[in-house]
Amino acid sequence: MFKFWYEFIPKACSVIEMCQYYTLKEGIAGKFNCFLTETGTWWGTEVLVDEQGGKTTRQADIDVVGLSAIDKVMVVGECKFKNEKIDRSIYETLVRRSKAIPAKYRITRYLFFSLSGYTKWFDEIDRNEVCLFTLDDLYQ
Repeated sequence: MFKFWYEFIPKACSVIEMCQYYTLKEGIAGKFNCFLTETGTWWGTEVLVDEQGGKTTRQADIDVVGLSAIDKVMVVGECKFKNEKIDRSIYETLVRRSKAIPAKYRITRYLFFSLSGYTKWFDEIDRNEVCLFTLDDLYQ
């Protein structure tokens, strides 16, 4: 199975799909303290509240959503393959958007996939709640 994975999957999919496959593979192996049964992307709307209390609705997406139908939990993730590090604002956006997903499953982990690494803000964050990945992780 791993031979198939490394020979065919990376050549036939986008980077976000690669992160979804990686999340499923790691979730099947129990890396997120649950057994993931499926992965995909979430699209929906989020409600933003400004400083005056005004509400705005806009389209939102989450790059990686992994579900465990067995454990009734999910992991959500963001992929950023730019020449800038992922910072606190990206984390806060993912947390905010994940609250817009219907609450059928409880979120157990926030996953981040980055080409350029992470700011020092992530040094202090609880690693039981957040997993940080690089391209090297995807190809090991």
